[in-house]
Amino acid sequence: MSFQFTLQKVLEFKENEKNKVQAEYQQAINYFEKVGTELYELLKHKEEIETYARDKVQSGTSIYDLQLQQHEISRIQTQIVVVQKKTQHAREAMMSKQEELLSQSIEYKKYDKMKQRARERFEEEEKKLDLLQMNELSIRSFVNR
Repeated sequence: MSFQFTLQKVLEFKENEKNKVQAEYQQAINYFEKVGTELYELLKHKEEIETYARDKVQSGTSIYDLQLQQHEISRIQTQIVVVQKKTQHAREAMMSKQEELLSQSIEYKKYDKMKQRARERFEEEEKKLDLLQMNELSIRSFVNR
């Protein structure tokens, strides 16, 4: 007789749910990394423009060039604010998915543990039955002599 877990369908459902949330969590991580990289690039670009503007001021440049660079810095600063908000939302979404994944993993482990215990009980019962059958065969063998 083979072991059959009565809640196998539930276990499989919980495993599928966990895998689905794990994939969503990975997507959230990837998006967070993408937005974080975008923010890093903007900050780096802003710093480069500011350095360039300082160098131009020291070497002498027209007011028009300074205004253009200041306008570019303002534009980038606006983009930075937008991307910082996107990064924060992405971080929150990632953390939410992480919590959901933890919850799903715990649920799956509960059912997996139940299956392990049921299998152990089944195997114990099988051993007891085997032992009883062996004892019965021994007694029959002894009586038939």
